[in-house]
Amino acid sequence: MSKKELVKSLGKRILSEANDLKRTVNALANDIGIDEDFLMRIINGECELKESYEIIRKMGTIYPIDISDLYLLDDDCEHSVKIMRAEESSLTNRIYKRANKNKKYTPYYEYRDTAMSNLGPYKPEWIKELRNVDNSDPYNPDVAYNNGHFMHQTTLFVGPVNFYWEVDGQKFCSEMNTGDSNYITPYWPHSFTNRDPNQEAYILAITFGGDVRKAQKELYALGEKSKNYIIDYRNNNKAIKQLIKQHMMNENMTLSNVIDLAQQQSIEIDLIKLLNGKEKIPTEDLRKVTQLLNIEIDDLFIPIYKPEEEVVVKHSKLGNKYNYPDKDNSAYRIETLARTSKMPLVKGFSIEVLTDQPEKNMITSLHSYIYNFGSSDVIMCWEHKDRSYKETIRKHDSLYMQPFVKHGFSCVSGTGNLYVVRVSGNVNLATQRELSYMANVERVFNETKCWFD
Repeated sequence: MSKKELVKSLGKRILSEANDLKRTVNALANDIGIDEDFLMRIINGECELKESYEIIRKMGTIYPIDISDLYLLDDDCEHSVKIMRAEESSLTNRIYKRANKNKKYTPYYEYRDTAMSNLGPYKPEWIKELRNVDNSDPYNPDVAYNNGHFMHQTTLFVGPVNFYWEVDGQKFCSEMNTGDSNYITPYWPHSFTNRDPNQEAYILAITFGGDVRKAQKELYALGEKSKNYIIDYRNNNKAIKQLIKQHMMNENMTLSNVIDLAQQQSIEIDLIKLLNGKEKIPTEDLRKVTQLLNIEIDDLFIPIYKPEEEVVVKHSKLGNKYNYPDKDNSAYRIETLARTSKMPLVKGFSIEVLTDQPEKNMITSLHSYIYNFGSSDVIMCWEHKDRSYKETIRKHDSLYMQPFVKHGFSCVSGTGNLYVVRVSGNVNLATQRELSYMANVERVFNETKCWFD
């Protein structure tokens, strides 16, 4: 996005916020003490960037709004893609030390940044394991576990890496090799080491925020009250009952009120037994509850807890791979990496590039991270605003790509090996549904008029 485009978009965003505050351009100008004609130039994008920001600052001093919501992301991509070369990545290297069994701090990891964009949800790192071990004991005193972290993590392993993790005080270790992968739930402690000092061992750790990350500002502001949002996810029946009670509370209804309403509407349901019993609540009863509380059935569904998904380990196998687009026309051999049903829009793949014919045969609604962990150069071609582009992605190069970009890969010689992770940004399935309800979707990102004439 050029600076001119950003200024125009900010003007539309200011008009949208004025609409939300039920202020006309004239009223907004009077409130913040500026000339109406000048404000109109701001809204039309006929100004300097600093002038747009000054209007936003003034709005924040007058109205009880979060002005950070008015600042728009400046697209840092070039033609929908942002590439980080291996040489750039190596310049970001830093080595961190951790205590060994003798309580001495010695090198443990070498970190390097890889491709990031201010549009993308990722914090992706190349991490080389510098601590060598001679066994796979999860209680090895030379293994330094971290404290867990806020971001979700999915990982590709390259070389002989030991992966360690801890869940509810019990420690585990899995011997990982090139092509293996994992998923780690936030805040579970974990660690990685090299079990063969004669081989290079590193991981590509892709950390990313989910919906909680998007709500974090609000959770910080609410402080201790935020704990009231927690439901007992690991006890499905209890969690559903918690949600029913929460919806009753939000509807300003006591249990007695709901029972009376059920009788008025001739809905046969034993709400006392439903909320106090230990039996699984039948889906038909949940449907009756939705009628009484003006909600959808999805508002009461909680995924069944799967203890094996606290940390997911997946080992690479030839039998797991499939040919794309089909077995008779194999441009790529793809392996699906570690998955978790609680994060359905996290999609990791290991892709072998088999073709030397550049063709734009892939597209996704998700943000994409791509890393070349093989020894062959890969050519990526893609489309942006009806024009075609291509770049050579060499070993240890990485890139970020925006959603809805037609793209594909080819390899001039040998077989290319790409690690691809796709994740939703702020536009997830819930946002997508809400966006689809609206009568004029374009005005969401391109406001052009006041809310009344």
